[in-house]
Amino acid sequence: MTNLNPLTANELRAAAYFAVGVTSEGSIAGRDLAYRLSFAGNVGAGGRMEPVANSGYSFGTMQVDLGQHPAVARDLLDRYQAWAATQPDRTALVLGRDDYDTVLTSLQRTGREMRAAQAIDIDRSGINRFLASDDGRGFVHALDRAHVDSVTAMDGVRGNRDTALERLLATDLYRNAIGDEQAELAGMFMKLQNQAGQSRWPGLLDRVEAGTLASSDAVKTAIDGLLPNRPSGDPDYLQSGADNTLRGIAVLNALRGANAENPLARAWASVSADPLVGPVAAHRPNAANPHLGFEYDTVRSLFLTPEAFRRFIAALDRGGALAEGSPQTQANGSRQAGFYVSGNDFVHWNRNGQGQAFIGGQWRSIDPDHLTRVRHGDGTTGLMLDEDGRRTTLLQVDPRGRDLRAGATALPGGADRAGNEHGMGADALRPRRGPEGHPESRDVRIDSSAARAPLRAPDSAADATFENPYLNRLLAAVAVGDKAAASRVALEFADSPQGVAFIRHGDRLLAGQHAVGQEAEPSPARRRDGETEGLAGPAPVQPAPVRHGIDLT
Repeated sequence: MTNLNPLTANELRAAAYFAVGVTSEGSIAGRDLAYRLSFAGNVGAGGRMEPVANSGYSFGTMQVDLGQHPAVARDLLDRYQAWAATQPDRTALVLGRDDYDTVLTSLQRTGREMRAAQAIDIDRSGINRFLASDDGRGFVHALDRAHVDSVTAMDGVRGNRDTALERLLATDLYRNAIGDEQAELAGMFMKLQNQAGQSRWPGLLDRVEAGTLASSDAVKTAIDGLLPNRPSGDPDYLQSGADNTLRGIAVLNALRGANAENPLARAWASVSADPLVGPVAAHRPNAANPHLGFEYDTVRSLFLTPEAFRRFIAALDRGGALAEGSPQTQANGSRQAGFYVSGNDFVHWNRNGQGQAFIGGQWRSIDPDHLTRVRHGDGTTGLMLDEDGRRTTLLQVDPRGRDLRAGATALPGGADRAGNEHGMGADALRPRRGPEGHPESRDVRIDSSAARAPLRAPDSAADATFENPYLNRLLAAVAVGDKAAASRVALEFADSPQGVAFIRHGDRLLAGQHAVGQEAEPSPARRRDGETEGLAGPAPVQPAPVRHGIDLT
């Protein structure tokens, strides 16, 4: 069997950088950690370091551990010193000889050495400022590029210090894999090499070559079984690493299969042509592609919140509608990511506060602090832009509107239905099935009368494909007994445009059952027409990427 759409060499590099790197290593809960100094553990009273396992300070998309790579720690500090000497406040930034030695010693400690020395956290503010600068990001990306090259290297000679990827590509399983499976296999093996060096993947590839692991699902199950779960019952670091990598691979596969009219498909084509161009070079003047900087920032951001972005990609595939996330900061100072689509136009910002908009074929940067979300009584949502002392409508989202591309292929699991239903009647709940009984991806328009139709349960939880993404996520949570996740999904639905519309429709039905003139009690989730959004509900919870079984802080 021949794969008619095999992964290209550049797409494999993109999988290593964006899925293994951005999603599974360089981010946590939707926040990009690449360009700041992180620590895998806790900082206790008095700044006392409390590392988990042997992890020390780290940074970068691929999260280089400085305790394991002391030469990189010295290089980082030397680059910092050179940058600090060029800054207006250099007197406060440049380290004296004694301070340089003290900081270098701290950076080069492993987790065990931190515990033995009862180490105190350093002041990371200056180094973080450097890492966030163009000089710092260029330095980080050079290391990331070298790291990606190391896991994707191929010389065509079997047994000559092969990478996991080189050996995988020679297997029948990979060559014959159809659809999304090639990317899943490549992502898992590159992640395993990145986590465990040469100690784990050779044995798995022996089993692939022997034919005892005959699918990406079988490989994932084998990875899950390499180590026991943690005492808490949480997955071990190899299992969680594969899980998070596959979240990023799902985004890559969605982009590869995106509709040609989807502006994200064009952005992906530009970025995947040179996936290691980097955040600095992408913004340099480029006569051939003056929009590359916007496209690169958007694509990189796609991989920070994979589940939400799959809905985002699918809404743009259809040329439909989507409205998720409040631009206002939460009570605890955190920020939700935002995903807004109307036809071919979109606005997005990530949890770091970096945003882009593509409106009327034009790109621009967006600061969510200058946006206000307004929900109207007719179910539409407006994003208002405060700029130069004026307030204008940046984007208006109407979930009742007709999709531009009604025949666009849906994502598996019905993930492309977010924001598309005005109500949530039987057709929105019922799995769509074709003549052979298989799930069918097809747009439907729900009218209010459908809410009174009887519901049909899916044939099984395994093959249910609902046309409402919240129901797919709710079913998945219930299937594994995760009550907390089910509650979060319910809260997210209540705060979504279609949730608000559904609640209002329920209120109207209830009102009709009461005596004439009796008004139904308003739902707490209802908004007055034109009411400006205040503090939003809880931010969508994404699975946190874990490195070596621990969260990055």
